[in-house]
Formats: sequence, C-alpha cells, structure tokens
Amino acid sequence: NRPISRHLAHNWLAKGEKLAKLEPLKRGKWHAYRRKWSTERKQYPDADVAQAGGWSSVESMLASYQHADEATTLHVILEPSELREASR
Repeated sequence: NRPISRHLAHNWLAKGEKLAKLEPLKRGKWHAYRRKWSTERKQYPDADVAQAGGWSSVESMLASYQHADEATTLHVILEPSELREASR
C-alpha cells in the first residue's frame, strides 16, 4: 500500500534470482530484464510490444530497451524476405 525504496526492490530481485538459480543479467537490475523482454519480442509489431511492456511510447521502448542481437542480425543477413514486384 506504500512505495518501497529502490534498494529494497533490488534486494528482492537479487533474492528472486538466487532462489530461481538465475545468473543476474548484466547492465542493470530491472532495466536489464526489460531490455531482454523487449528484445525477445522484436518479431512482433512495435506498438503491441510497447503496450504489453507498459511503455508510454514506442519511441522510448526502441531508444532505450530494444537492441540488436547477434541471432536476429544473422537471421536478417542469411534469410532475406523475397522481394516481389508491384503489379502495374
């Protein structure tokens, strides 16, 4: 029913990671999980990912959370979409 400190939230996250036997993510506490969550959903429309993740705008999600990753970059290089001519 009341706000908690960021330190308490970080302690809860660390305890949860330990109980789940997860390695802590690099580059931040909660933001690292939001980046991972957003990046894993790049194949979906940006507007839907932003809304589902609670971002106020697509722009803020793309600028701060959704990043390029090796697997997706390799997929883009090796598996292009077929280009079709427009009908005249």
